[in-house]
Amino acid sequence: QSKMVLKIYGTFVSQPCRAVFWACRMKGLAFQHVYSLPHSEKASDDGLRVDTESPQFPSIHKAVPILSDDGFVLAECHAILTYLAEKNNWYDLYPSDLKFRAKVNEYLHWHHRSVREATYAFFAPTVNPSGKQKNSPNPTKTMEALDMLESTIEAGTSGFVVDSEMPGPTLADISCYTEVGQLSPKYLDCLDFDQYPMIQRWMRKMERLEGYEESHDPLRKFCEVMTTKNGKNPFK
Repeated sequence: QSKMVLKIYGTFVSQPCRAVFWACRMKGLAFQHVYSLPHSEKASDDGLRVDTESPQFPSIHKAVPILSDDGFVLAECHAILTYLAEKNNWYDLYPSDLKFRAKVNEYLHWHHRSVREATYAFFAPTVNPSGKQKNSPNPTKTMEALDMLESTIEAGTSGFVVDSEMPGPTLADISCYTEVGQLSPKYLDCLDFDQYPMIQRWMRKMERLEGYEESHDPLRKFCEVMTTKNGKNPFK
């Protein structure tokens, strides 16, 4: 009997999807990428594209990413990341020590209404300046989150978001970078990072990690197209 292939539904432009793709590539976990866009019902006959409104989409959660693991279907980026980490013993990314793991979880819970705001406040208005945003942009909340992130990294000893039993990045860093890194000059260049030297240093460390280039190249190409299409950056 052939082994079932892990499937991940989503798109590399999506920040939560990119976090899952990057973690898998960083750890060498094989998966099949099923291209899937929200708010669309397209689906290809070969099963390599299944959008969230298609009848073939495997989850009642009409959002990406979605994981399908031998019939087990799971939604939500952080639920997927922690599931994969626990299943595959990724103790470097998700520490086995109770207190270190709790600090990673602390960040993952805090992320949603803090660093995640970067997408709504800066990324979405830049790539779609004339479109109506589903979530109201809140630049002030984003900057407050970045201020806290800067202080957190500076107060730690590892140079990463969470100090762990193993020196290096955790799931917290992967999730965080997908939101913050996209605003940098490498991509949309819609935020001045001069006031955040610790975040700049942290981003450079993240960009040297395994799987980074492969997971972010589609974003880079997308940003090039959007910059050419939209012209002047509204935040510059």
